[in-house]
Amino acid sequence: MPEEILLLSVVAIVFGTGLIGLVLTGIYKLIMAKMNKGNNSSGEINPQFFKALGEFKKNTEKRLASLENSVSDIDEERYRLSGDEKTMGEIEIEEEEVRSSSQPEKGKDQQGNLRNMLDD
Repeated sequence: MPEEILLLSVVAIVFGTGLIGLVLTGIYKLIMAKMNKGNNSSGEINPQFFKALGEFKKNTEKRLASLENSVSDIDEERYRLSGDEKTMGEIEIEEEEVRSSSQPEKGKDQQGNLRNMLDD
């Protein structure tokens, strides 16, 4: 039994040492990255970035203007159509007397208010 305890404690020491080494290596890399970032950054502004940003803004404004024009054209067209042709989409329902005199009765299942245009 003492051999098992000795083996278990050796494995725990090796695992703990490796874990502490990984944590310390990570902290060291973070510190070095922070130091190098502070030295390399001289505060200069990249002019290519601002040029690309300006071009993107112009392109976006052009696209928005064209979209607004097309939407306003569609709205104007919709208003023109709805104002001129009011009776275009209405459904006409025949009275029972008119329908019964124009068509012979075919059965109780076809006595609704709307007639089937394909039967004519």
